[in-house]
Amino acid sequence: MKKIAVLGLTLLLAVSFEAGADRYSPKETPKEKKEEHEKGEIHLEDSAIKDLGIKIQVVEKRRAGRLIRIPAEVVENPLLSFTVYSPVEGIVRKLHVKEGDRVKKGQKLAEIYSPELADLIGEIEMARVRTETAKKIYERDKELYEQKVIQYTRFYTSQMEYERALGELKALEEKLKSYGEVRRYHLILRSPVNGYVVTQNVVEGESVGPDRKLFDVHSHDVLWVYGWASEKDAKSLTRGIKGSIRASEDSLRCRIDYIGHEVDQKTRRVKVRCVAKNTQHLLKPGMFVTLEVTTGRERKIVIPKSAVQEIEGKNIAFVRTKDGFEPRELHISRELDGYVVVEEGLKEGERIAVSGTVFLKTKLVGVEEGGHAH
Repeated sequence: MKKIAVLGLTLLLAVSFEAGADRYSPKETPKEKKEEHEKGEIHLEDSAIKDLGIKIQVVEKRRAGRLIRIPAEVVENPLLSFTVYSPVEGIVRKLHVKEGDRVKKGQKLAEIYSPELADLIGEIEMARVRTETAKKIYERDKELYEQKVIQYTRFYTSQMEYERALGELKALEEKLKSYGEVRRYHLILRSPVNGYVVTQNVVEGESVGPDRKLFDVHSHDVLWVYGWASEKDAKSLTRGIKGSIRASEDSLRCRIDYIGHEVDQKTRRVKVRCVAKNTQHLLKPGMFVTLEVTTGRERKIVIPKSAVQEIEGKNIAFVRTKDGFEPRELHISRELDGYVVVEEGLKEGERIAVSGTVFLKTKLVGVEEGGHAH
């Protein structure tokens, strides 16, 4: 009897343990996992994709000829670089930014008190009084002239005095406007662009004038990338052709807008400029990068080789879906030095994983990196 009781207790504990394990096991059951694989889908939430570092890229067509790699450097865009001066002499009363700050267009940079502006504002007030007085005399003489009480010469004289006073007032007001924004004898200097305060050459309390540079503000939204192409490669390039800028693991599209007309006598290379929209601020002036350009006119779907995994002898890419990723078989015609040309399997506008594809392959086939089945 004692043995039977012990056996019964052991069975009861085993059943209880299995029930608890089922209760706290992941939501995805083996049956569901099998169904997922049969449908060819990999379910992943956005947060998991981000945590796993899986990068997504939009599928697009590009030239599928020879790939040229050119050493290059990122430089400031002079069309979006501004130097800020004070148009009047004065004293810096307040600084609103410092070197290195990121600023928005129209943001306050500094406030400058100017005796010159104070004198001008005083002149405007006096001119405004003279104008109001002349206007009243003119309106009174006009009425008297219409009633034939005074002669025309008196009416004409008062009219000329009013127009002269009005003209002087407008001229002074336009002069004040030419200096920019003025509030209570203070000139307000604002940022001319969205960008960064690259240099700051002034502190509070300093005297400044039109010949003193206060700030350099540069926008990095659009940057220039100068590359040095060999003579052979330069002949294959044309203005307007698109390229890619590679900086570490990041890639950014650009468009070539200038090809040098001379060959450097020392390096035997030709200067090439590519303009890049730096919307994510991946590039910084002074960075050394690689400019990649594919020649030829034929346009094909070209994707990074890292986006492709071989599964059961087939080339597979992982297409982003609403719930995760869909494995898609590809027909690849050739490789282009780190890229592959896709003839079938993908469409423009679709999004694919270009990194983390080994993990997606593992999840799809259910095999760990060491080769052990789950």
